[in-house]
Amino acid sequence: MKKTRIILTTIVSAVIMCFAFCLGSVFAEDNESSTLIVSPTSQKIILTPGETYYGTINVSSPNNATGDLTYSSSVGSFSEIASDGSKDDYGSVDTETKTKYNEIMDWITIIDGSGTVSPNNSNPIRFRIDVPEGAPSGGQYATINVRDDSKVSNDFADNTVNIQSVTQIASIIYADVAGETNESATISENSIPLFSFGGGVTASSMVKNEGNIHTDATYVLQVWPAFASEDSEELYTNAENPETHLIMPETSRYVTTSWDGAPMVGIFKVKQTVSIFDQVSETTQTVIVCPMWLLLVVLIIIFFIIFWFISRSRSRKKSANK
Repeated sequence: MKKTRIILTTIVSAVIMCFAFCLGSVFAEDNESSTLIVSPTSQKIILTPGETYYGTINVSSPNNATGDLTYSSSVGSFSEIASDGSKDDYGSVDTETKTKYNEIMDWITIIDGSGTVSPNNSNPIRFRIDVPEGAPSGGQYATINVRDDSKVSNDFADNTVNIQSVTQIASIIYADVAGETNESATISENSIPLFSFGGGVTASSMVKNEGNIHTDATYVLQVWPAFASEDSEELYTNAENPETHLIMPETSRYVTTSWDGAPMVGIFKVKQTVSIFDQVSETTQTVIVCPMWLLLVVLIIIFFIIFWFISRSRSRKKSANK
């Protein structure tokens, strides 16, 4: 009996401790202040060799900040190129590697790059870009990094522990340096699968920017009933608000577009148009939308029908031979 009480007491104590820990974690998370905010998160600018450009980003404190936040800033590189070896160069952001497309890092000087911002307020961070006379024409990319240097103090048994925050956010600079530019690209893939087993209608494409400036590739998806002409009204189209993706110089990007609101079952005529610079690619396909479970049910029914016909045919032959 005594052992049973000890076991029950231990279990109850463990449950209470777990509940208290979880509750404390929730309150700690709810009271945690968000980090700084920068705006704009990106900006596209035009630079002229031999001239100076002045720009500004704003750093602000979020609404739930409980006190002043201290910050500092620095210049970083920027490259949207993945290093996983896949055919798609996009998948991670490289902020460390120096390339011919981020020489602009050496041209940027930050003015008023550190300070303290109070809750619900913002401070400007000004920067200057001194473009050299011999600056290469085309795209140049960098980031203005803002680091949250605020310290959070926690008092544990008369000992104060200072935890240094290392949160960092960035504002991206997409610059075009005036001069001779190369606007060249290839669309090596533009395909629509015949079957869709997961629901929805999708199309994919691979675009390579072979030029020296960044640009937006445009993706238009149109869907009609299976046997309708393209002059008919679409069931779905994003032509008025096409999907766009920024393609950096000398990179390839794989993009999938979709009509997520497609019926679970149906046969449709689907067309995708991909455009980049002066290159345009169009592809059209009849698409059968059918979830895998329904396809399996249909196949099972067909199997049993075939099995029934074969069994019946054998029964007739046996009857005829008697």
